Amino acid sequence: MDEQDSVPSPVVDNGDDPIVNGTRRSARVKKATQKYEEEHSVPQEKPNQATPPPQRPKRRAAEAAREQIHPEDVSLLHEQLFARMDDDERKEYEGWVELESEPVFFNTMLQNLGAEKLKVQEIFALDSQELAALPQPVYGLIFLYEYTNGDESNESRQECPDGLWFGNQTTTNACATVALINIIMNVHSVKFGTELEEFRVKTKHLPPPHRGYALDTCGFIRAIHNSVARRTELLNEDLLLDNNAESAAAIKGRKAPSKKRKKNSRSGRLAPEPDSFHYIAFVPVDGQVWELDGLETMPLCLGPCEGDDWLAVASEAIQNRMGRQNDDFLRYNLLAICQSPLLTLSQQLAKSIATANVLDDLYADSGSWDVPSLWARFPDHRLARFDLTRERIIEDSYLPIMIDTRLRDPSFDVAAAKDMALKLRDEQEDLERRYLIEQATIAEGVEKFRMRGEDYTPAIHQWVRILAEKGELRKLIQDIDELS
Repeated sequence: MDEQDSVPSPVVDNGDDPIVNGTRRSARVKKATQKYEEEHSVPQEKPNQATPPPQRPKRRAAEAAREQIHPEDVSLLHEQLFARMDDDERKEYEGWVELESEPVFFNTMLQNLGAEKLKVQEIFALDSQELAALPQPVYGLIFLYEYTNGDESNESRQECPDGLWFGNQTTTNACATVALINIIMNVHSVKFGTELEEFRVKTKHLPPPHRGYALDTCGFIRAIHNSVARRTELLNEDLLLDNNAESAAAIKGRKAPSKKRKKNSRSGRLAPEPDSFHYIAFVPVDGQVWELDGLETMPLCLGPCEGDDWLAVASEAIQNRMGRQNDDFLRYNLLAICQSPLLTLSQQLAKSIATANVLDDLYADSGSWDVPSLWARFPDHRLARFDLTRERIIEDSYLPIMIDTRLRDPSFDVAAAKDMALKLRDEQEDLERRYLIEQATIAEGVEKFRMRGEDYTPAIHQWVRILAEKGELRKLIQDIDELS
């Protein structure tokens, strides 16, 4: 399977009760390196020498290692391991590291991908009230679950239709990004950045396996996925792959029959390893709700939907999947991909300003109209903070039906217009405040994402080395031993 991605935060079971939040890092068990006794042979004894006492295999391996590993090599390895890593090293890395199931990390990834008009929000319950409170519209759901052997269904899958973007997962540790891309590539109402738009155009007519390979080899997306990785994480992934390759070669060399992992009989899908976690996506496309699992060869159609009721269809499928696992202590995480509140608030502010502008045009010539000038309060530089321009507000503006009806009422006079203008002003100030709060939240997430990528290991290593050179490290260790 993919990674044992991060351990999730809470979601609910099919009874809508929150699942206990766990740590966000996985407990993947990495394979140990091959034993030295498989790599070193003990020299034969000379006939005229006394037979030494037998040694344990591990002791022989340790002695062989000490004979071959020189202190200079260890020192050089430490210097390389604990050296400061720059961004170019992450960009050049061709693997994928584990990704934490953290909404602020996903949101920063969207920012870096050029999908700033989308937002990832965590869901803690699958009831209708919780789903209705999400920023609208909701473009997709990402479900992270702990795999068990009972997680199988008899549902048949379909060939990927032309209107659906679905890519397979072709590498380890990428299922979080695969699920994210499987959703945002189906969001056609949002314009993305240059690189992401080029990727969408390039992969539009490819079959799912080729889309997955294009994602795996896309340096732009992979670098963003790995942007918070530390050198030790990169080395751990390389070591794991190297161990797997050596184990496979050893098995092949012994000509032993290959022990295949269990396959799902309905699709030929490889079953994930025990205690592993996996991301899958749910999206509405062309009036149908689809489950997109990168480890499956084909998508699964969950049924038709109308408008926003697709969330009810997806929620039922998620609850059924959770129910099949029959374990109240499994950990889940559910994320929604929504329209960014910044876009929604900007649109609402534009409508409010447009309505106030209509009132100005209708009553500015009235002698009793003493409302401050609208455009004096919203000069161009202030509008730019909300991604608005005066021309676009006037061009795209339309009055809500309720406002238009009220303006046409014969009893609507200058006093009523002034009262409406003051209410609009309060509304605009509230929208500005909420917009700035959302901006601050995004900036805080970006900073948290950046700090996650900071690696203080080189500084700590240098500090400990200086202590050792001055003879203080041994004293500290002795003091700690005495205290314990």
